[in-house]
Amino acid sequence: MAKNILNMILWHPEMRIDQAKISYIHRGAPGNLKTIKGSFVNRLENGFLILNDGTQIPFHRIIKIEYNDKTLCIR
Repeated sequence: MAKNILNMILWHPEMRIDQAKISYIHRGAPGNLKTIKGSFVNRLENGFLILNDGTQIPFHRIIKIEYNDKTLCIR
């Protein structure tokens, strides 16, 4: 589901990825949770969200996607 929502945001002509916030499980972070801005997203590829710095986040670790302060996905 996360991949479909991220694809929608990336490709929808009226949406911009920099308006999104993505929360995912990140072991070692406070509460094992990390939230990033959509502007850090580079692309989607083979089961992963790829960030600008090359970090690969598996889609199954994404637990929440917000767009303009509206929640689009909660795992």
